Amino acid sequence: MARELKMSHLPLKVLLNFTDQSFSKNVENLRTQVAAAGASLDVQNNLSATGFLDLISSLLPNEQVAVIDQGLVTGQAMIDSLVKGQLGTSAALVKSSAGNISNFNARVIHKHIVSAATIEHHVTQPSHTMLGFICIGTDEKSRAAVQNARDYCTGVLREINVGDLITVALVRAGAPVVAIGITGVCERAISPEQLDATSQELLAQDETEIRLQRALRADDGFYSTFVLRKLSQRVSMLAIKKNWTPNQITLTSLVVALVVALCFATGWWPLMILGAIGVQAAIVIDCADGEVARYTGVSSQRGAWLDASTDRVKEYALYAGLAFGASHHGMNLWPLAMGVMVLQTVRHMSDYNFNAVQVIRESAVLPQVLINKVDNGATSNGTLLDASAQLNSNSKVRWLKKVIHFPIGERWLVISLAALFNAPAVALWGLLVFGLIGISYTTVGRVLRSKNWNHPQAISGSEVLARQIDPGLGVAWFWADDSLPLGNRFAWSVPAILRLFELGLVFAIAHNYPIAYLWIFAVAFHHYDALYRALAGYEIPANIKSQGLGFLGRSLVIVLASLGFVISLETTLVLGGIIFSALFVGYASRQWLQIVK
Repeated sequence: MARELKMSHLPLKVLLNFTDQSFSKNVENLRTQVAAAGASLDVQNNLSATGFLDLISSLLPNEQVAVIDQGLVTGQAMIDSLVKGQLGTSAALVKSSAGNISNFNARVIHKHIVSAATIEHHVTQPSHTMLGFICIGTDEKSRAAVQNARDYCTGVLREINVGDLITVALVRAGAPVVAIGITGVCERAISPEQLDATSQELLAQDETEIRLQRALRADDGFYSTFVLRKLSQRVSMLAIKKNWTPNQITLTSLVVALVVALCFATGWWPLMILGAIGVQAAIVIDCADGEVARYTGVSSQRGAWLDASTDRVKEYALYAGLAFGASHHGMNLWPLAMGVMVLQTVRHMSDYNFNAVQVIRESAVLPQVLINKVDNGATSNGTLLDASAQLNSNSKVRWLKKVIHFPIGERWLVISLAALFNAPAVALWGLLVFGLIGISYTTVGRVLRSKNWNHPQAISGSEVLARQIDPGLGVAWFWADDSLPLGNRFAWSVPAILRLFELGLVFAIAHNYPIAYLWIFAVAFHHYDALYRALAGYEIPANIKSQGLGFLGRSLVIVLASLGFVISLETTLVLGGIIFSALFVGYASRQWLQIVK
């Protein structure tokens, strides 16, 4: 299951402004904890707010800077997450709290802080409390926000918390600020009494358990949460003990899944049963790679891509194995396997792009000057969607909605259960039917949600979508002018629709040719590659674009081949499947792994 893609980042410099001697012991504890996490804590003594902000500004061009409050009390596991977390962007530590918590309020949407408080700034409808840790991005907007905070301080008569002020300045400058959730004891003490009480509570905490809790993937599917993760935790602890890297675990899961696909391809019932067990083993191992990455703090963009891309290879290899095995019994399930692969590719394009655009749009904050004491206020998502959000507070409803979405854990469970009874047709039909139900359900909800979006182009998420559009044939998109339809509220669906057009065309023309499966797989992998690059801020390399012909070029080749031009359709499918596999799976993967870490 895919690890989160992260941008590369500069070394982290951790700063603390020590202003209260009653917190001296806690400051020393923080120094020890930060050192144990592999960094050093630079403690400044009674530095003025403007002086502290000047120091931060001087460091930002060459280092990513984090500011930690002298009252922060938490365990080593949390400090490790903050220091080793490879944040790569602005991020602040928060805990859920809907009450009015003095000057530490924040409002969080989609794990992003959209409003924050200081002694002079107030939050409407607060949902969280800031705990005294802010990591500052190194981009131009973030650096400008720090300067804005410095300018603001010159006119403030009251003492103001610099870390909180920076958070407010970042948010009001429109710079994304990720909300880091807590696990275990985590508090910002504002008095010696609170400091002592929280420190005593911390002594009773099991740090190993906290690390394991943080290693688990948040918001997972029903089957993954209640079955797979229970087993993967054991694999993860063994891997940590044996010093296995996340990438080694990812590749192990890939090998197991490919062996399972070969078992399925035999069509022999005993090996089908073995394969059914192997499917579950492969996905349990797959869960463990992300857990180990989060537990040890060695997450990387390369590992995230490797995990995500091999997930697609594994799943589509299983479909092929089921279809090939069925052919031994006189069943032609290749069209069904192709249909499931097309559906799953379209679903993922819709899922990833909607989520990316939703976060950008719904957590976006219109720029606001620091002299305004109150934020721009909270907005509703619409009556129907607000009611849906209320329903999610019911755990049974929330889990039912997750099952309907039909995530990877449920999909692989269907494959295993059908394989136990040597019923590959049941597996593929189940994947198709439940997949159609899932995409229908999610699409309706997303369209309803999108109707309430009304954002300018600058915060529409169009740049993520545009990176995935490669028409080919030298065609320039009609939206390359000021109209920018990719800024439309429903534009998140464009990549999925284009994938449906291209892959659906191949399916419609060539579904009776088993070799068409290789063509569809190679092209589907290419679209996933383009998606992952886009989410990480990269474009498809020009040579891959030109040699891959673009989706219009590939579609034209298929249409001409079906009409008997130059070479036969079957020969075109064979040559295209081989060439595109070499280009999109082989060369593109090698190129990607060379540019990311």
